[in-house]
Amino acid sequence: MKSLVATLTMLAAINAGAAEKDTSVTAQMIGTWTCVTATVNGKPLSDTAVRKLHLTMTATRYKTERDAEVLFDSTFRLDPTKAPMHINMVGTEGDLIGKEAQGIIAVEGNTLKICYTMPGKPRPTAFASGTNSEAYLIIWKREKK
Repeated sequence: MKSLVATLTMLAAINAGAAEKDTSVTAQMIGTWTCVTATVNGKPLSDTAVRKLHLTMTATRYKTERDAEVLFDSTFRLDPTKAPMHINMVGTEGDLIGKEAQGIIAVEGNTLKICYTMPGKPRPTAFASGTNSEAYLIIWKREKK
């Protein structure tokens, strides 16, 4: 009985630690971001196109815009137990409503890196977007307040 209680206590502590890490990582991601580089299916976007892209993240939302046009609006959840960390984004409007895109994400200081595929495609395993990969690799820099 004591071993069962000890095991349950240990599992609760591990889950609490993962939840704290998730909250901490999410807190680092909250804010507005400007695109630095973007590669789609192995092809880099032009500097002109990149400068128009902005990302807004809240504790539960991921929204990409080109100037004032919303390109992708979704809710998201993270799995910080994976390396690299997994992100799943579920569309909240348009053709992607209710559909889940899978990706990987990392935040280091004022840089956020994400690589994802559209719904129905396998999750990327590395921060890369090769030819015919159908992966989106985007590097964001935090906007100054």
